[in-house]
Amino acid sequence: MTFIYVMFQVTLSVVMTAAGVLIAALGDFSFDLFGYSMAFISVFFQTMYLVLVERSGAEDGLTSVEIMFYNSFLSLPFLMFLIIATGEFPNSLSILLAKSYSFPFLVILVLSLVMGIVLNYTMFLCTIVNSALTTTIVGVLKGVGSTTLGFVLLGGVQVHALNVTGLVINTAGGVWYSYAKYQQRRSKTVKQITDLEAHRK
Repeated sequence: MTFIYVMFQVTLSVVMTAAGVLIAALGDFSFDLFGYSMAFISVFFQTMYLVLVERSGAEDGLTSVEIMFYNSFLSLPFLMFLIIATGEFPNSLSILLAKSYSFPFLVILVLSLVMGIVLNYTMFLCTIVNSALTTTIVGVLKGVGSTTLGFVLLGGVQVHALNVTGLVINTAGGVWYSYAKYQQRRSKTVKQITDLEAHRK
């Protein structure tokens, strides 16, 4: 497989993933402009975030643990400002103190902290080892599982043919992207082996 063909596959798979999102959105009959605006803003900032993580790892040679440390340290002032500005600080502190004697609450709190650390570590590691785009597509595949569980367990969304079609197209695009990246990596390995053998002769 040529490099151009593989890159064409990667591009088409990303377009297919985006098309799946748009088709699923067309099936959302409870359209909320504010909700979609917040979703687009979130996607934009997550994209910028992953690109910066990729550049930090590639250019500065930072490990995922170092990036996690800097991320947490630099985010703390902004988070504190938001907590104080929204007035959540007194309520959250009083709830934390009231529930701190409850064993189930403490177990759930510790599990949430551990899962958050593992999630961020694996996301940073995936971004450094692969790319921001790969991490985003893997996130799409994770999102399919979350969305399906949300349909079943949480309700609140009417399951419609457009939702399901968009989800299937989105998933197919993610799987296609994974396959194209696998082919790209395999062709690079074969080329390196061929170049090495030619150099030995």
